[in-house]
Amino acid sequence: MSIQRSRLRAAGLALAFCATAAVAAGRPAVPPLPAFDPAQQRGHDFAMRRCSGCHTVGLDDGGAQEGPAFRKLSMRYNALSLERRFKEVSRHGVDRMPPIAITHAEAEDLVAYFDTLHSN
Repeated sequence: MSIQRSRLRAAGLALAFCATAAVAAGRPAVPPLPAFDPAQQRGHDFAMRRCSGCHTVGLDDGGAQEGPAFRKLSMRYNALSLERRFKEVSRHGVDRMPPIAITHAEAEDLVAYFDTLHSN
């Protein structure tokens, strides 16, 4: 048990050192989030509110497992295809996805947000 405690203590010290070394070097310990323009921010907010229960809406692959990650969808579809897909979803759903009301303005904002995922 004392070996395990020693390993945990060493791991904790190593993590603390890494975090303080980055800050001391003038770098933030965690990279800052990208700045969104207003349309991208509205698209992000909509995605968090209405989509994150089933989809991973950020850059990572973790999180919700029901639907495909938005990052992957952003690489699969261009802006026109996304807008068409959002219309389909709004009208009658797609595959296992139920219909979700998405206005034209919300679809444009989502496309703007998807563009931030594709460019990263």
